[in-house]
Amino acid sequence: MRNTIVARNKFCDIRQAGFRKWEEVDALLWKLTRNNPERKSGEYYSNAYKDAYVGYNKEKIIKYAYQAGILPELLGGVAWIESGGMPEEYKFQVLEIKRVLRLKAYPTEKTSFGSVAMQLQVAARTLGLNPHTLTTRDQLELASCLMEDDFNLWIVAQHLRDMILYDYPDTATLYLTDEQYMLAGIRYNRGTERSLSDFIRFIHMKPPRGSIEFDYISYGARILQIRNHIRKLLGLI
Repeated sequence: MRNTIVARNKFCDIRQAGFRKWEEVDALLWKLTRNNPERKSGEYYSNAYKDAYVGYNKEKIIKYAYQAGILPELLGGVAWIESGGMPEEYKFQVLEIKRVLRLKAYPTEKTSFGSVAMQLQVAARTLGLNPHTLTTRDQLELASCLMEDDFNLWIVAQHLRDMILYDYPDTATLYLTDEQYMLAGIRYNRGTERSLSDFIRFIHMKPPRGSIEFDYISYGARILQIRNHIRKLLGLI
């Protein structure tokens, strides 16, 4: 059975199977082949994988989005943007290199895991834990959970809700303006270090692509741009 539980740790159940992970060969086909919509090569290969990931997990995306009180297309949009990229098998290697080197500039808790990439420190805080007190075993177990689509999508949905409420504590998280919708994506990508007023100013500036200002809001612009596409993938329209 697809959902047979094969292991458990303190954070989640580890299941036998899920959607196929993005691997080294996928990255090579994406980066080293020409863009061709018919052959699904180059950027089209990456986009086809993203579409397949969201489509395969659409029931989970809708379920965990509504559990968190957010729009399914918001969770699906973040999942679409984040899936692909660095091959999944490399992420544990990155964590181990950081652990061995112990460089202050590259702390282990800032390592991202999961098809919908999330840093260990963000996952820990979303669970109400102090990321600086996690043991190496804790980090590895949490990383393993982030590799599971169920846990990954559930915790991303929780975090997106938290990011909406960080900027708009009195808002109904299922009823967002376009600006609030963009800000949820921007916060997922940029965190909470920069002020809300800065991001709103950049949005209203409508900066050109390639500018520093656009770079700050590009994630939010992208998630708004693909909104209807994600709704179609989820079967919502």
